[in-house]
Amino acid sequence: MHKAYSVQSILKQGVQIEAIAAYGNHVILGTRSGQLIMYSVDEKTGVDMRMFNKNFSKKPITQMEVVAVENLLFVLTDNMIHVCDISRIENNFEFMHSSADTKGCTLFTMDVDTRKSTTGELATFIRIGCAINKRIVFFFWKKDKLASLELAIELIDVPRAISWVNQTVCVGYKHQYVIYNISCTPPKMHELIPTSSTISQDPNICLIRKNMLGISKDNYLMLIDPSQYKAKEGSADGGMNNKTTPTMWTSPLLGLVWDEPYAIGRIKNAIEIRSLVRKDTLVQSLPELKNTRFLVRSDKGTIFAAASSELWCIRMVNIPTQREELLLQKKFQLAIELTEISEEEINDKAQTIRQIHMLYAKELFTNKEFSAAMKEFEKAAIDPYDVIRLFPSLVPEPKNSVEDATVPTSTVPKLEDHDLENAYMALIEFLAQARQREVVKLLDTKSSSKALLEIIDTTLLKCYLQTNDALVAPLLRLNQCHLEESERLLKKHNKLSELIILYDGKGKHKKALTLLREQANVEGSVLQGLQRTIGYLQALGAENLPLIFEFADWVLTEDPIEGLTIFTEELLAVEALPRAKVLDFLVSKYKNLVIPYLEHIIDVWDDTNTLRHNALIKEYSKEVQRQLAEQKNGEENTKLKPLRAKLYKMLDESQHYSPDRVLQDFPTTMLLEERALILGRLKMHEKVLAIYIQVLGDVTKARTYAEANYEQDNDVFNKLLEIILKPMQQPPYEGVSMHPDFVKPNIKVALELLNAYTVKIEPVKILEYLPGDMAIHELKNYLETVIRTDLAEEHQRKIMMGLLQSEATRLQTAIDIERKKCFELNESTVCPECKKRFANQTAFVRYPNGQVVHLSCYDRCLAASQQ
Repeated sequence: MHKAYSVQSILKQGVQIEAIAAYGNHVILGTRSGQLIMYSVDEKTGVDMRMFNKNFSKKPITQMEVVAVENLLFVLTDNMIHVCDISRIENNFEFMHSSADTKGCTLFTMDVDTRKSTTGELATFIRIGCAINKRIVFFFWKKDKLASLELAIELIDVPRAISWVNQTVCVGYKHQYVIYNISCTPPKMHELIPTSSTISQDPNICLIRKNMLGISKDNYLMLIDPSQYKAKEGSADGGMNNKTTPTMWTSPLLGLVWDEPYAIGRIKNAIEIRSLVRKDTLVQSLPELKNTRFLVRSDKGTIFAAASSELWCIRMVNIPTQREELLLQKKFQLAIELTEISEEEINDKAQTIRQIHMLYAKELFTNKEFSAAMKEFEKAAIDPYDVIRLFPSLVPEPKNSVEDATVPTSTVPKLEDHDLENAYMALIEFLAQARQREVVKLLDTKSSSKALLEIIDTTLLKCYLQTNDALVAPLLRLNQCHLEESERLLKKHNKLSELIILYDGKGKHKKALTLLREQANVEGSVLQGLQRTIGYLQALGAENLPLIFEFADWVLTEDPIEGLTIFTEELLAVEALPRAKVLDFLVSKYKNLVIPYLEHIIDVWDDTNTLRHNALIKEYSKEVQRQLAEQKNGEENTKLKPLRAKLYKMLDESQHYSPDRVLQDFPTTMLLEERALILGRLKMHEKVLAIYIQVLGDVTKARTYAEANYEQDNDVFNKLLEIILKPMQQPPYEGVSMHPDFVKPNIKVALELLNAYTVKIEPVKILEYLPGDMAIHELKNYLETVIRTDLAEEHQRKIMMGLLQSEATRLQTAIDIERKKCFELNESTVCPECKKRFANQTAFVRYPNGQVVHLSCYDRCLAASQQ
């Protein structure tokens, strides 16, 4: 407890007080005999009576409310509302208005709201709810009188207490509290709690923190949020959904007012001041005020209490004095609340609150309430490093920090086991939020300083290693941890997989790859095997190509097929590697992987580079020649046929190799069928047909080739027949044997070709190749076909000539007719489109119907019709 308020006696053994109201340093008393008295209370000048109206009413004054901003006093007497003007002292509560509509009122509540009117000026809106029998009828103050709001609530009993907050009205009956939502039509009722469970007690309702309601039940004060009871679709009546803890008092509450941050309540034989934010809520007890009947708040820090004939002023002790005492008692939350409402300079106030948060956080940490302590550290906006210093084992290195933000560590308790784990968990949550703020700050300021972020991440790493190592890898991927210290920690905890992530994030690829190579053959290691190394190399990218080659070496040696995926995996980084350099690397060290690599980049990645297509053909050729040699030596070889098929397909289908360059490295004594494909690309038809006929004896392929090239060279069939009918005496290439069927003229094959491709063979040229002893009847079919074809073509030509001559005659006649047509165009002729005359040398257009228009008019009409 501490002294929060001081008591000043104002009136002793005076009038019989029945009602009390106050504003500023003024207090207004309503007496049993109907008098109104105003006192002005000042700490220095004392008490002064300012107004006195002896004959205001013949009946007791039962309730009063002041609207200070409008200088209005609302008085309930003789069950009717009266309104007085209190702006001028000399008028002694000048009577303004008495509302007959409020006749029968036993209790009233007010809602006063100051806001901008439609004209833009500040205006005060006063609404009043009057309890009349079992109804609450609503009015509003209009200029100088009360006017009806056309709104009423039908009650279930006679109300004992009412309070109006926004669009809700809380009513205390003899046995229960209810709340009405007046935004509904009709107003919707929600039941709250019983007024008391054991004793007969009048209800008490008080507005707390501007938007909360405090209601009493037995020895407890309960807070409710009126906004929870606004109309919602499908909401159910009844029940309290509030999660606030009830505040216990010494005895049942008889009256209550709220003076931030205190609740001041009348109880039997005393007045108690309590705080609502701590476990120990009692702040001060005023036993000298034991017979009070009324309690009213006048202004911030000023409360008036009254008994039947006595009056006291209860004033708040100045905040710095209270704060000093509270800090000695370690009541930090209350000290913060008081400082927040103080009238100190803004910067000083903020600094003071920050220091109190620091002290509170330190106290909580000492008491091992780690989570709450971290929340207070966050509110104090402390440097995260100073919080880390509370954990000596986590401190990376000495660091200078701001003096007023430093957390003393001398009294920090030594933490072990479960306490240490809880502290680490709280620190993790604090540092995670601090990290987010630091990242945002770096992005906003474009700062390059990451020292604090490095400390935070390194500390988080230490905490995760102690509490939840599953979070280590995600943290390391953020790439802000201190390298050397993190490296030491991870090695200590044998977190090799996470160490690789650290190296990767810091760009220490050589260290990572060295560790992967060392651990690849360690039994039971998380890095055992080749896959981690392969995956790491695949992600490095072209800028690290020398490093890739260096560490791909041992992988390719251990497992060439798996190792090749370093250069062929379907990843953007892998596909972007410079293929020429990769090919050179493989050619120099791993020639057996050249073909698989080239096949992948050409077949899968659709590489169109001529050099690489040439290289693959060359590698195919060399490998086929080698396997042919093995086969010749009697060795069984199952790879030759599919490999030769790949070579043939490549030569036949690829459009990206250079045939003249490939031909230079191609053998002349073997692979002649494949050589024919290359020669065909070079349009060397005689050499291609010579290979097919004289060496391979394959007439079908020769015919297919001739058919494919006839469109580009109409003489190709003549060349084919020449090779068949006038065979060369020497093979086309040295060391190649000629096919026995075509050493001498093959009349049978020649006749088949003549009969099959009659129209594609020139008869004049072919006759000179025919042997002189050839019987004429053997050429019967060929010659008949040639003659019929020529006659048909000649007949077709004559028909076409006749048709063309007829068409020419018709066109000439039509032209002559058109030339004979004439028309007159003079200065009087008018264009039907623009209605203007034709000037000299005007371009014009004549329609078939005889109309003549300007050329420009014609163009305009044409454009319009096309739109």
